[in-house]
Amino acid sequence: MSGQRGVELAGFWPRLAAQLLDAAWMLPLGLILVMLGDLLRGGQGLSAGADLFLQLISALLIILFWATRQATPGKMLMRLRVVDAVTGGTPPLPRLVARYVGYIVSSLPLGLGYLWMLWDPQKQCWHDKLARTLVVQDPPRR
Repeated sequence: MSGQRGVELAGFWPRLAAQLLDAAWMLPLGLILVMLGDLLRGGQGLSAGADLFLQLISALLIILFWATRQATPGKMLMRLRVVDAVTGGTPPLPRLVARYVGYIVSSLPLGLGYLWMLWDPQKQCWHDKLARTLVVQDPPRR
């Protein structure tokens, strides 16, 4: 896949920038939902169930972007796409769910799973390996 013309594997810094851009739009959205939940509960804060619900909304949004656009808004701004490591197409939904769950695996040992891409020949983090995906960088538009 990485040998295809016009496709290059995304490096660490563009991927980190995409994560930060995604945090920039997801954080205000999460804060709005938290404030609404707090308001509905009369200022008692969020229940554990509400917190879990917010986490599920976040996961569904990200997976929906991957499934429909191959990228979250941050990845789109950085011209990055999540692709099937073999075909270069959109990975099947179960593998996208596995990729999202893999974020937890990648973060557990002090973020080692995210840093793994620095020495991996395919520039894959652990969640990419788990889901058999690659993150590619599209060439600049002309």
